[in-house]
Amino acid sequence: MNKCNSFYTVSLNPSIDYSFYLSDEILYDDINRVKETLVNAGGKGLNVARMLTKLHCKCVAITFLGGENGEKLETLLNQEGVEYINIKIKENVRSVYNFFSKEKVLRFNETGPKISHSEKNKLFKLFDNINLNSGDILVISGSLPAGIGTKIYPQIIKLAKDKGVYTVLDSDREAFKEGIKEIPDIIKPNLWELERVSQQKISTPETLYNILENLCKKGISAILLTLGSKGALYFSVDYIYYASVPKTRVESTVGCGDTFLAGYLSGVYKGEPTGKCLRLAAASGTAKVMIKGTLMPSDKEITQIYKEIKVKQVKKEEFLRLFKDILATPESL
Repeated sequence: MNKCNSFYTVSLNPSIDYSFYLSDEILYDDINRVKETLVNAGGKGLNVARMLTKLHCKCVAITFLGGENGEKLETLLNQEGVEYINIKIKENVRSVYNFFSKEKVLRFNETGPKISHSEKNKLFKLFDNINLNSGDILVISGSLPAGIGTKIYPQIIKLAKDKGVYTVLDSDREAFKEGIKEIPDIIKPNLWELERVSQQKISTPETLYNILENLCKKGISAILLTLGSKGALYFSVDYIYYASVPKTRVESTVGCGDTFLAGYLSGVYKGEPTGKCLRLAAASGTAKVMIKGTLMPSDKEITQIYKEIKVKQVKKEEFLRLFKDILATPESL
């Protein structure tokens, strides 16, 4: 794709993310002592916007904000210098609680607010009035709050495509399945999300290849598949690139996929070739693993990891050999 003018991200179910680092393993029916607490802005679309902002890309986050948590989110976004459009809602934005114990995390996500019919209409009115132009990229990420309906993502994708805007979708379950029907330009699943949307168990490289190929034949330009410590994949009808990543210490895997996607898009913003975009993505996601909570890595941290990322173009035969080993111990990111 051509160089991007500016980014917009859509985050309809944002959150305040609380990260609690415990002194020891999680104990049930006993006291767990917290040695460190972090509070960050959260939600996939906001995480993408936060990382794009840190990477010096022009980005505007579109999000629902309401209640006490909505006010907290505004403060956190302002502190990070994230530009955003706030669609005011009546109910409180959700909280997400992450409990970290060594290399494991226990997550509790609140459902979030119920969006009213009038609040949903505000969103569509915004898309009618916002200055979306050909050459812009719209990133649609995350879960959906109650009341909004699973048809919202394909509706937004169609509105954007009608304006010549490039669309990127990163979601799960019904929201992802419905969004794909409108043929976004890029999707970013992990293996588990790909299994759920395809309704197939991915246990062989042939199954994986066929799923990716069929999605591209429907009109999706590219699929970014994240594989945790096993690396990442760029898959299109014309090219396949694989990125391997170095082994690193793990502080938090929360938000790594969002950081990965922002890294890729930052490369697009700068007009970089596909292989380098994937390398930036893998470096960004890997750098995030080493950062606590949902804090975003710095340019310097990404640059250090970038040097260790290996990207190569592969043909179908090599893809099948490569994924025979990868699928033996799959991970998500």
